[in-house]
Amino acid sequence: MQNNIKISDDFQEIGTKTIDDRNRLTLGEIFKGYKRIRLYKNDRGEVLLRPIVEIPASELWLFQNSNALESVQKGLKDASEGKITKLNLDEL
Repeated sequence: MQNNIKISDDFQEIGTKTIDDRNRLTLGEIFKGYKRIRLYKNDRGEVLLRPIVEIPASELWLFQNSNALESVQKGLKDASEGKITKLNLDEL
């Protein structure tokens, strides 16, 4: 599957790296915290590395349901602000 994207962001140089004899490139701290990178290449040979996060298919429904996602986000915001109450499950 070919995934073409149009990039209009400005990029700034952040350093120079050397590719080793086995065609490997180490990125160091640039992508710390990410395990997956999507690679793009244009007609000029420029390469864009875009960090991605993948979710389990069983959780995809949440991101496809804007009402459910908003509800979860509101709940997380309320919890971070201490707007929570304890619930006694025996009383349900």
